[in-house]
Amino acid sequence: CFSLIVQTNPSCFSRQSFASYCPFVLLENPVQQGCYREYATWRGIWRGEPLTVMSCGFGCMPMAIAVEELHHLGAESLIKIAACPAIQPELEPGTLLAASGAVRGEGATREYIDPSYPAVADMPLLGALLSCGVPDAGLFRSHDCTSLETPWAPGGPARIARWAELGVSALDGETSALFVLASILGMHAASLAYLAENYATGAAAPMDAQARGRLFTAAAEALRCC
Repeated sequence: CFSLIVQTNPSCFSRQSFASYCPFVLLENPVQQGCYREYATWRGIWRGEPLTVMSCGFGCMPMAIAVEELHHLGAESLIKIAACPAIQPELEPGTLLAASGAVRGEGATREYIDPSYPAVADMPLLGALLSCGVPDAGLFRSHDCTSLETPWAPGGPARIARWAELGVSALDGETSALFVLASILGMHAASLAYLAENYATGAAAPMDAQARGRLFTAAAEALRCC
């Protein structure tokens, strides 16, 4: 069994990126385990413990494939990390936000189980994130067409306002698939976002090396301590 951090952006896992992006440099003795399509995997040591990092690409279907394959390989605990937009005005760009649960606005998980099945985080792993410097948790909305829920899309502001009124904190494309598949397969899963912008206020924060380092470190520490 092993623990794993899942990053959605495959470009972060090229040899050039691995050398320049702060989060992955933090692994000791990193070794590439494989690379196929959007799935690139590296394994190394984090503060004395083995840790694997993998890209999965964008969207709930690639995430579902990743969770199933990782389950077959013996993975037990997964944390997804990515940059996401906030939609609640009090959420400051540049901060970290964990997902307590996710709205299943995508189609992939409907192939596994009907929509009444919840997409929720593993509570001990979510608690570990909150104990490792993540200030808060909230509801995410995962959607296949995230560009429809931007301030620039036709009808986008109204769609955003509706979900904000219902208590959704942030938007992404994968968290609901991660939670549903992990729950079905008996795995532990959490999702952690760096809030790079806020659609409600128009504020933004750069996703630079320091931000990647904070995001990665919080997830790695949670996996090590849980």
